[in-house]
Amino acid sequence: MYNGDGKMVSTTLNHETFKNALQALGVAAGDAYLVHSGLRMMGRVDGGADTIIDTLKEMVTARGVIMMPAFTLPPAEVFEARETPATLGIICETFRKQDDVIRSIHPSHSVAVWGRDAQMYADAHKNATALGVGSPIHRIIEDGGDILLLGVGHWANSAVHVAEAVARVPYLDLPYNDDYAKDLMMRLPDGSITQVPPRENPGCSINFIAVEQPLKEAGLITYHRVGNVLLQRIDGRGALTLIAGLLKREPNALLCSWELCPFCPRARKLIP
Repeated sequence: MYNGDGKMVSTTLNHETFKNALQALGVAAGDAYLVHSGLRMMGRVDGGADTIIDTLKEMVTARGVIMMPAFTLPPAEVFEARETPATLGIICETFRKQDDVIRSIHPSHSVAVWGRDAQMYADAHKNATALGVGSPIHRIIEDGGDILLLGVGHWANSAVHVAEAVARVPYLDLPYNDDYAKDLMMRLPDGSITQVPPRENPGCSINFIAVEQPLKEAGLITYHRVGNVLLQRIDGRGALTLIAGLLKREPNALLCSWELCPFCPRARKLIP
């Protein structure tokens, strides 16, 4: 929102203003979305995380699907789906704790899912790596789901990691750091503990902002701004195809230039 001088002013998000914003992005009943969000980056929100979640559910309805990352970074000593907190912010953590939300079983990169076929998407993690081919996030995108970025940029867009797996980048099996260079432990629903080997664990995402301009030029992003809060809807299939193609041509395209990064300098050494 702008004042009479053309300057952007802060706006409080509430159920109505957020609903209007989602409508402007084309969100409708029956849609499927991978949602990344940052409550602090959305300014003042009446009702906090509950307002964001409740409005999304109202708009998509139970005929649609809402998926959020419920990642645990760094991984817990033993991951337990019902108890281990998600570490990507209060919206994700509030969402994953709701009774009608199903969490997948993965020690570092679980997802929380609500709506139609939620169990099917959660179960996809049983035979897939964190964000690899066949993982819940890959499945929802392949099924026509889109990506919502609510107050966050593409550095938070975990679908880009899926594109790395689809492109089979040379650094795909490189652990991010020592926390991931070992078997990760998780407790199964029957109480037994199993080990997950360090395979295809996602790396650095600092430079994922590099995908925005190609996506924008390809017409795959819809923007909407409420005050100083930017919301984005990204065409899931189109983005996955474009980014995977980019990485096949330029495997180092998304690696950052930060000298102290624990991942990217090592990843570059694996690229022929």
